[in-house]
Amino acid sequence: MAVVMALLGAVVGVCVRRLTARLSGVEPWRGACEAACAAGGALATTTTWPETAALALLMWWCVCCSGVDVLVQRLPNVLTLGGGLTVVTIGACAGHGRAAAVGAALLTATMLTAHLLFARSLGAGDVKLAIGLGGAAGVAGAQAWMIALLLPPLLTAVVGSLVLLYRRFERVSSGERSSGSTVVPHGPSMCVATVLAVLAAG
Repeated sequence: MAVVMALLGAVVGVCVRRLTARLSGVEPWRGACEAACAAGGALATTTTWPETAALALLMWWCVCCSGVDVLVQRLPNVLTLGGGLTVVTIGACAGHGRAAAVGAALLTATMLTAHLLFARSLGAGDVKLAIGLGGAAGVAGAQAWMIALLLPPLLTAVVGSLVLLYRRFERVSSGERSSGSTVVPHGPSMCVATVLAVLAAG
């Protein structure tokens, strides 16, 4: 089953790469979307059917959102709002409508508050992304929801530190005095944290 889902994920990855390129206007690294979607498909088989299908869809959506955010540092409404509505709808159809709605509402409200306080660190796209991720984490349970809330800032901080160190090394090696500003998108950390939380919830 894992092999089948991995192969299906690779095929989906081709579509995700094309969609990412269309939404961002930038061509993603060749093979990156395919590999990520294949891995997501294989990981989804750690659950039972039909949860496998739902988890695979969540991961593939996260790959697309993360790809666009990394390339152009923005998250289109068609991905965030469309994905959020889809997640909550699937949750409702599976009998978890209340958990999905509450999880989505609480995470979105929390992210909106953070956005209003720290607008330069957290974009409006991240707030809208929280609808779908909060819904998925809410269905997985309270512990998963807390992970989806608390882990992303830590991941973004780690990635930001690594990027700064790398750019400093490049600057020293090339003799440059200034490397400009460093922008680390927060959306990928939100996606990774939620997927890990849902997987851990099993």
